[in-house]
Amino acid sequence: MRLSFVAIVGVGGWFGYGYYSAGNREIAELGQQLETRQREVVTLTEEAKAKDREIQRLQTANRLLKVDRRVARIDVVSQTGSAKAGDLATKFTFAEIDTENRPLDQPRTFTVRGDLIYLDAWVIKYNDRLVEAGDPLRSMSICLFRRIFGELQQPRDGFVLDPVGVSPAAYRTGQTMTDSEREIWSKFWEYANNPSLAGQAGIRAAHGEAPSIKLMPGKRYRISLRASAGLEVVTEEAPGRQTG
Repeated sequence: MRLSFVAIVGVGGWFGYGYYSAGNREIAELGQQLETRQREVVTLTEEAKAKDREIQRLQTANRLLKVDRRVARIDVVSQTGSAKAGDLATKFTFAEIDTENRPLDQPRTFTVRGDLIYLDAWVIKYNDRLVEAGDPLRSMSICLFRRIFGELQQPRDGFVLDPVGVSPAAYRTGQTMTDSEREIWSKFWEYANNPSLAGQAGIRAAHGEAPSIKLMPGKRYRISLRASAGLEVVTEEAPGRQTG
């Protein structure tokens, strides 16, 4: 009887130890699974943060690439005669402006035959990566206004705006022209025709642009320069302007 009791106790202990060991193994496995899940959560969290940073970078880059900077404006003063009679003439003012829309110099007045004018400019466009990064010296396209002329004029007979070698209006009111900009304007066509030289300066393109616009009485025309692109002309109302 005693032996039977001992045997029962021994068997019970064996089963109890087995359950105990199995329980420990299960707990250990669950602990490992928990650690694995925690590592996965950390990894997914870091990936989500990285993706969020990339989204913010792309949004910022996209915004910077689309930034427009006002650089000049044209106001129609008067129009006389008629196209039918062949004596139509348009009088207008041209002024380069700052970021607050204030003239950088005394507006200049010109008169052309007809009503269609061209604005001739040299434009430097920097690499998108410099614009995206907000490079302090090369985060915006830059331009040098050369001349303005009517469609009935030869370009060479147009009105001179910023002669080569003379500081543009943008630099005549306190803004300092950097050494790199001074060199670029003095060697503009070298940069335009030498991709290697342009690449070293971070220049994507260097060329002339001559947007045109048909002038109408009572209108103002805003000339803007996009960070990664060229010139654009937008029509605005100019209150107070009269036809004469």
